[in-house]
Amino acid sequence: MLISVTPLPLELRHPFRIAHGTSTIRHNALVQIGAGYGEAALPPYYPTTFDEVEDYVSSNADLITACVSDPDFSITTLIDSLPFGPTPALAAIDMALHDLFGQRLNAPLFKIFGLDPNRIPHSTYALPIPTSLNHLDEQLDDVIHFPFLKLKIGSGDVEFDKAIVRHTRERFAGRLCVDVNSGWSIDMAIHAIKDLQDCTLEFVEQPIQADDIDDWHLLKRLLPDGGPPLIADESVQGPDQILELAGAADGINIKLAKCGGIQVARQMISLARSLDLSVMLGCMIESSVALTAAAHLGALVDYLDLDGQLHLAQDPFEGLTFDAGKIRLPKRPGLGVRPRST
Repeated sequence: MLISVTPLPLELRHPFRIAHGTSTIRHNALVQIGAGYGEAALPPYYPTTFDEVEDYVSSNADLITACVSDPDFSITTLIDSLPFGPTPALAAIDMALHDLFGQRLNAPLFKIFGLDPNRIPHSTYALPIPTSLNHLDEQLDDVIHFPFLKLKIGSGDVEFDKAIVRHTRERFAGRLCVDVNSGWSIDMAIHAIKDLQDCTLEFVEQPIQADDIDDWHLLKRLLPDGGPPLIADESVQGPDQILELAGAADGINIKLAKCGGIQVARQMISLARSLDLSVMLGCMIESSVALTAAAHLGALVDYLDLDGQLHLAQDPFEGLTFDAGKIRLPKRPGLGVRPRST
């Protein structure tokens, strides 16, 4: 059984600036288990390295090989038996195992889960923080026909952040949301969210720092009723934080690389639903391997932010298609991804 970890460098079409910094290339890891593919996203603002992914996969290769050698192996039991480790590594293994499992059943993953791909909501398309409003106009010119845009803000200048939103709303009549990526203090968040009340935002994502859950509850108490919903992203790494955020955040953003893969993501969706929280499936800068894996769960959620492959100079894999936010899943077995022919 082939089990490998190889570098997956992803060059970007344009510098991608968020509150955590600016990137021109991302260095992810590709995990292969037999014919199954998985991807570990390794953004520079996360602590996991390629070597740690490689070490984790290598240290569990015997366990994985022994389990998948059984044609009737239980994917749930195998994933549950994996020891604690870096979540991007766990996510990559989880994706590859689900891909392999689907191939053995000769069915796409969404069909195995009993999901209707026609119920997948439109994805947002994220615009990085512009350097100026003229730069913002250039960005908008390319995507003004999209139905749902996400603005990355948290520039360090809350007045510029507000100007980005207002300028976009003047030009764009579609659905609009913002992602602050932990870029505001509580005082800044209260001021900005109140001031942008008339911009008809679908939601405000991660307006404050991720570390202190109590701050979310304080922010909720200080904001007036009737404002845009608050979605937690960096503050939600796994199921435990969902329980802690109940009553403060209005929804959560689940990313496979954060939580450890498809299996945990499904558990988190169920838990969030039980607490009456909305659910978004998000992404890092990733190839179509990770994005397609997440999209197979798309029919279960309220929001999608799976545009990562559109920011790449060249996506090394084929999988989902993204047409102005409309996502279509491949019908090939498993994840349905394959290396792009050169």
